[in-house]
Amino acid sequence: MMGSQSVKENELTHVNSPVGRAPGRDIGVQVFNNFEQLAAMQQEWDDFVESVEGEIFLTYDWCRIWWKYYGTNRDLKVFVFRSGDEVVGILPLFFERLWLGPVYVRAAKLVGSDFTICQFSVPVKPEYMEAVVQKFVGAICEYKWDIMHIGPIAGLYKDFGHLKGAFEEFLGSSYFVQDRQKDVQTYFQLVGNWEDQLSTIGRNERGNVRRNYNAIRKLSSNASSPLDSFFATKDNLAALFQDFIAMHQSRWNTVGKAGHFKDWPSAEEFHRDLAETQLARDRLRLLRVEFDNQCLGYQYGYKFGAQFTHFLSARSDPSLLEGITLGRITFCELVKKALEEKMMWIDSLRSRYEYKMRLGAKLFPIRNIYVFPQRLTMLVRIRLFEALAWLLNMSYYKIWFCRIAPKLPFKRRSLWNIWIRTCVLAR
Repeated sequence: MMGSQSVKENELTHVNSPVGRAPGRDIGVQVFNNFEQLAAMQQEWDDFVESVEGEIFLTYDWCRIWWKYYGTNRDLKVFVFRSGDEVVGILPLFFERLWLGPVYVRAAKLVGSDFTICQFSVPVKPEYMEAVVQKFVGAICEYKWDIMHIGPIAGLYKDFGHLKGAFEEFLGSSYFVQDRQKDVQTYFQLVGNWEDQLSTIGRNERGNVRRNYNAIRKLSSNASSPLDSFFATKDNLAALFQDFIAMHQSRWNTVGKAGHFKDWPSAEEFHRDLAETQLARDRLRLLRVEFDNQCLGYQYGYKFGAQFTHFLSARSDPSLLEGITLGRITFCELVKKALEEKMMWIDSLRSRYEYKMRLGAKLFPIRNIYVFPQRLTMLVRIRLFEALAWLLNMSYYKIWFCRIAPKLPFKRRSLWNIWIRTCVLAR
């Protein structure tokens, strides 16, 4: 179960790659420099991403809103590939110059690949993979970059080997193409109805779930329907989202941590904007779970295609219902809702959590593709930068931010921008 370059900001660039074309694939590519130029193809963009089983993270509005909050001092280039009038690939990239001490690199990365916790299925039609990558390789040569990061790539993405092989084929011996696994991604595969879903988890955990629900029934004045679970609507979104944030932050404050909405710069504003925009497209899934008109907790996520993306949770004071695991109950209610909507997967994002494994989670590797030139001076600079990024990650994030700071009696600050921008490049 459960990189900087010289193209002007408002210029629309048409690129015809000189590297040739794959047999039978006459692919064209347009490069867009802002989202206003792309507004007219929003529905086409989103329909395409869904058709190739992509996540909500590379839909038009998600990319647009992410860029609104996190695109400062970065250069946007959205590559749209077509065969005739048909979209066969979309690669939203940005270029930036990153400094660590005396060392810099010009990096190319996917929109949304930092400042938020996302993984991507690369939106390219598999049968056009070679043709799209070949055209992309020709187009990307027009811009200045030292290292390109394609990722993090979602665990369920089926065409990773195909994608990496195409880069290796068309970049040739002048570039390194490296595959690195970083972290794991947690998924819940959904089957049938609630009873079918329960049968997929271990006996002990199944018993725990049933005991929790039975205990709630005994405490409730309405034994037939002791819980009320509902998604936020246009009328109550503002109030529910504020309550959700407060409950989420309160839980983490008790253990000396700031919580997601304070740890990540502009996270509260970003997610509010996302929630309002995606609600209008019937994608927001902010679930509130109540018992006798008291809120037990929230589950916050999004629906896109056949997949729920489960971002964050919040639960009330555990003493509200003694002996009942509120997090388990609220997550089970989310699973029930996902089953009702005929979803196939719940994407619970990255890292391994033991309680999720007990509820039937499956782990898949999060992989990344790194591309950089095989030039000695460039290679030395990149390796030095990667080493400095690793040192920053270890000393600042893993030691200071995660271990020392929570034990100290002062107000927590958001994660450093430089760490967020460089950690994906750490060795």
